[in-house]
Amino acid sequence: MTENQLTFQPRARIIRTIGDQLISGPEAAVIELVKNAYDADADTVRIKFQPPLNEPGGLISITDDGHGMSLDDIRLKWMEPATSSKTKERLSPQKKRRMMGSKGIGRFAAAKLGTMMSLLSTYGQAGSLKSVLIPELDWTLFTDDIYLSEIAIDYILQDGEGPTGTTIEVRNLSEPWSQEKLQRLHVELRRLLSPLDKTETDDFSIYLDLSECTLENSGFDGTSLVNGLSSEINEDTDTVPDAPGKEVNKIQPFPLLKACDYELQGVFDPSGSFTGTYQVHRAGRGAERLELKFPSDGSEPSPGSFSVHLFLFDREADAIKNNMRAAGMGDLSASEARRLLDNISGIAIYREGFRVRPYGNPENDWLALDTRRVQDPSLRIGHNQVAGFVTIEGQDGSNLIERSSREGFEDNEAFSRLRHLVTELLSTVVEPKRYAFRSETGLARRRSTTFDEVRELSELKKIRGLISKLEPSEREAAEKVIDQQSAKLAERIDDLQERQRLLEAKSSLGAIVGQILHDGGPRAVYVVHTAERMQKSFQAMFGLGKLATQTKDDISSRIPKLLRAGHDLESLFRNLRPLAGGKRGQPKFFRPKAVIQRAAALFESSGVPITISETEGAFDLIGFPDDLSTALVNLISNAVYWLDDSKTANPFIKIGVSRKGDIGRILVEDNGPGVPSEFVEHIFDLKFTLKDGGTGLGLNIAREALARSGATLFYDIEHDGGALFEIDFPARAAL
Repeated sequence: MTENQLTFQPRARIIRTIGDQLISGPEAAVIELVKNAYDADADTVRIKFQPPLNEPGGLISITDDGHGMSLDDIRLKWMEPATSSKTKERLSPQKKRRMMGSKGIGRFAAAKLGTMMSLLSTYGQAGSLKSVLIPELDWTLFTDDIYLSEIAIDYILQDGEGPTGTTIEVRNLSEPWSQEKLQRLHVELRRLLSPLDKTETDDFSIYLDLSECTLENSGFDGTSLVNGLSSEINEDTDTVPDAPGKEVNKIQPFPLLKACDYELQGVFDPSGSFTGTYQVHRAGRGAERLELKFPSDGSEPSPGSFSVHLFLFDREADAIKNNMRAAGMGDLSASEARRLLDNISGIAIYREGFRVRPYGNPENDWLALDTRRVQDPSLRIGHNQVAGFVTIEGQDGSNLIERSSREGFEDNEAFSRLRHLVTELLSTVVEPKRYAFRSETGLARRRSTTFDEVRELSELKKIRGLISKLEPSEREAAEKVIDQQSAKLAERIDDLQERQRLLEAKSSLGAIVGQILHDGGPRAVYVVHTAERMQKSFQAMFGLGKLATQTKDDISSRIPKLLRAGHDLESLFRNLRPLAGGKRGQPKFFRPKAVIQRAAALFESSGVPITISETEGAFDLIGFPDDLSTALVNLISNAVYWLDDSKTANPFIKIGVSRKGDIGRILVEDNGPGVPSEFVEHIFDLKFTLKDGGTGLGLNIAREALARSGATLFYDIEHDGGALFEIDFPARAAL
């Protein structure tokens, strides 16, 4: 310390803190050392466990054939915490690999595995080989209350023999390695390697040697644990355990389970445009070409270009058993097949040929698929129904930054954008198309029969056809009985329909209670808290000084938000009021344009111009204004959402009003993406939605509200260039 200056001097325990706190577990520590070998241009890395593994006397060795480390490398890079060498030099010196490490902490993974370590590194120098040996490094020294600079480590510098590379041996193990833990390590190493695109790592092999682990000294046969997965089959023969030429102990990536019901693959460019294919294997259909755009509003950094490959499964017994049989897994029971699918489910993220942990673990639902599925199980894909891969660019091209703990990415805006794009792909393509296919083929839950179909049956046309063949005297008596019974049946159907209408109203109202709480609750809390704050601050407003100024500024900034929250609550409850199911008196005569103008005014701040035109003279609608208002608000809200979501150039909403006889017609048109034809018949179904995070209530509410006034709502499937909805409302000429 000099005059007026302070300097930092780290304690030695910072090294143990890095190893213990930033590396989650022993499996993660081994993987960090494997990545170090890859960064060192190694062709192979061998991990060997020597018993006894249930006590400190065991040994773990990690050997690679990379370029090795010189004494300066060890002193200035390897032993220096958080060095920036890999940040400055992003490509390895010989094979020009993209460096996996950048935090300068992975090398301390050895401290996580055990308290004693030795290191031997052989490297080339001026045409000859040199070796650096650290015979003993005691990590317990780094727990003492001394400074890092006070620790001295003995080393030996000598001429080298054999190939270049580094061997690390860890003794006095920190925790025992059971069969279950080694199985988890084996799985983690397999998941580390991408089964899709191995161009980055096809010259890098990982070996896990458990050959010295026997039933006698460890309680299990290590060789069988690594090489005994005889049930797995892949296109590459060396993944079959007994295939000729298979290398013993070599880690193989998990095979792709390509026998799936639905498959999606393609590439996102940095702007959010997707090009790829979607295929329904279950129907034997060919691949469907996809070109979609999910533009950003510019506030989120791009995650760069990345590819997506998803394999999706139905979990019905026949479907899942057939898929497993086609994959070569044999004749499994439905429960066994589902259990196998559970073990491989998840969407992994790969970078430069290596998986970014923990994405892709069966328990890691980073897209929150199960949370989304709760909203609509018949439409949404669950986490245990998809096995897939997202392959991203390096950190420089993707803005995706790994956490210091090496457990996933920092939750920044680029990662949020990545999640959003993959989820949107599921919401707009995979889930609706799968839903449509299952509905068409009768795999989905059967839709209820309509009352129009029941009425048609009640006319007893087939029975009347048979009666026509009777003798005239008998036919007349039979027709009279049938007419009476048909009339009674029609009357009962009318009663049932009215009862059904009331039940649907109550059901719809019950379904949207959650939405009321979601939308109304926070706004109501804000109104109450702000009012209380304003009440307490009221007296200070009229004073002088800094407190008065701050109070005035605070209240002036809150008043617009308070008004907005109040208007939101008012609009929410006004739109829901028609669904309450209570008596509302007799229908009224009212002019449609005034109701339309009030509904459109709610969306003035959206930035989308809304034009209203009348093609006929003035006329009255017959019904309840609130019903029309509720429907219009939902239709306009949907139009505004999709226009914004699709980033439509020069967006517009047009509302046309006309009358033909006793029908008043209101057309709501926009120039957004429209509704894909395969989903049109489902858009009015309760809880069906194409919005990510949508409730699927809006159009159902709109149709139900209009039905209370005897009006109907249609979607024009033949309209091009956007969406067009038609409302037909009872009407009369203006008096």
